[in-house]
Amino acid sequence: MKKILREIVPKNVIEFIRVKKIKIHTKKLAKLDSKRFMNHSFIMQHNVKSFEQYEAKITKLYHSIEKGLSYEETRLGFGKEVLDNLLLLMNGYKSCGFPLDTEFYSTALSNLYKYIELHEKKGYDVEHLKQQVKNLNGCSNDLGGTYDLRIKEVLENLNCDFEKFSMSRHSVRDFSDKPVDIELVKKAIHLAQNTPSACNRQGWKIRVIADDSVKRVMEKNQNGNRGFGHLIDKYLLITTDSRYFAMPRERNQPYIDGGMYAMNLLYSLHYNGIATIPLSASLTYEQEKNIRRALKLEESENLILFIGIGNYLESCKIPKSTRKTPEITII
Repeated sequence: MKKILREIVPKNVIEFIRVKKIKIHTKKLAKLDSKRFMNHSFIMQHNVKSFEQYEAKITKLYHSIEKGLSYEETRLGFGKEVLDNLLLLMNGYKSCGFPLDTEFYSTALSNLYKYIELHEKKGYDVEHLKQQVKNLNGCSNDLGGTYDLRIKEVLENLNCDFEKFSMSRHSVRDFSDKPVDIELVKKAIHLAQNTPSACNRQGWKIRVIADDSVKRVMEKNQNGNRGFGHLIDKYLLITTDSRYFAMPRERNQPYIDGGMYAMNLLYSLHYNGIATIPLSASLTYEQEKNIRRALKLEESENLILFIGIGNYLESCKIPKSTRKTPEITII
């Protein structure tokens, strides 16, 4: 029947029907993606009900405190709103009867105690916070806080086995004022080109942003560089081009391929002794419009990740960013 229809129906009509079906299917899948996100993300406070939602939001908030503790000149009393939300969530988690010995809950407590310890040393009154933290039923531990990263240790591990190499890569927010050698950046980009991709299409693009006026646009419109953006020597922006992909089932492939490339590039930059900080490309409509205009991005490009780069200081504080133990399911 299909063969007969192909013979009697004009090709332009067949193509019109095919494209129409693809559009309908794509919209259906996009609607399913949107529904899943709206139903299960912690986009609203009242949506935080499950263990996984509590884990994600508590981790997000305690890491914000941890980052504040890592700044060279920590502003005393910082993060009041974050602290209030974190305490509210931890009390909510506790009242739900979830286990209090989990890594993320213990790490959150550790960061709260580290916050108190720092402020008490500086003579800043945190007695009210101290009482609230005591009520969370946990003891002090060393999972949170900061770690002193020394460039000597980093460079010693660049040519070691992969385990040591991988464990030596950290996100850095303090950089020296020495510019990064652009030739080293190019070497890292060439090395990262070995990233696997769907059918080897390699749909990613990379821009190195060194111009001060464009860097200011990045700092103003990217949400995660507050307090250290001015120290970044150069920004890298990774995008993927939708023109390299096809079919509704590939709607997320630009982000999958782009994400793999981004991690490979972070390792490549690390291998070349360049300090990095990955920065989210999750932007508002206006922020994305401003960045697209400043960089003259094609409409077909998807923003994947910003990477701030610079040279290492001899020593700097970084968040511990404790990793949870993975759950491995074998089926």
